[in-house]
Amino acid sequence: MMIKPFIYSTFILAAVFLNVPCAVGEDFRVENLVFSGNDKEPAGRSTTIFHNGMVFDYLEDPAEVIVLEPSAGRFVLLDLSRRIRAELSTKHLAAFTQRLRQSADAHNDPFLRFMAAPKFDEHLDRQSGELTLSSEWMTYRLLTVEAGSRAIADQYREFSDWYARLNTMLHPGSKPPFARLLVNDALARREATPREVHLTFMPKKTFPPKRITIRSEHKLSRHVPKADLDRMAQTREFMRIFQPVGFGQYRKRP
Repeated sequence: MMIKPFIYSTFILAAVFLNVPCAVGEDFRVENLVFSGNDKEPAGRSTTIFHNGMVFDYLEDPAEVIVLEPSAGRFVLLDLSRRIRAELSTKHLAAFTQRLRQSADAHNDPFLRFMAAPKFDEHLDRQSGELTLSSEWMTYRLLTVEAGSRAIADQYREFSDWYARLNTMLHPGSKPPFARLLVNDALARREATPREVHLTFMPKKTFPPKRITIRSEHKLSRHVPKADLDRMAQTREFMRIFQPVGFGQYRKRP
């Protein structure tokens, strides 16, 4: 089952200064599941591996790998079925995101105007680790865990920021990423990562209110097994041999 772009980009997982490479941090991996509404079966599965300053994100359906190289300021996107690859610079992505903010801010839809510059009331329950960011349009409720180190929190935040931006560009019609960027910032300030994320939002003002709910689960491990190392080695080979195409062509899935 292919998940809707907004659902995936909202949950699955930037450097504030664009072209400044961040130091090689720690190696770890995160397993991600995304659920729509009250569904018991996940609508999306992925594994994100942080290794030697790079990030490899493996999406099961569609079969796709997205690689972030912060030091090079680029994403490499690999479509395993079509055996094609595309590249996108973080500089180009940042410029696109800025134009998107301006467009959303000028839109007639009040929900999109909110998404251009969202504001949340932020509350942390220190005993349970539950972090809530609430507004009239949408509310995030996150069950958090300590990242384990400042390096892990920063790496997770950097990738999550860039990935939220990328998904907005990769899937035309999806919502702007700025609300998720605020969530990522709130987590990073507390050196935390999410164990669960629950999002409730109301994109239209109706009576009775129509709420859309999405949740995700994330399992972080500081051990990167040999199978992951082999998988990343294979991915690097795919980056070398897959046919290069433009981003626009890559985005046009069959």
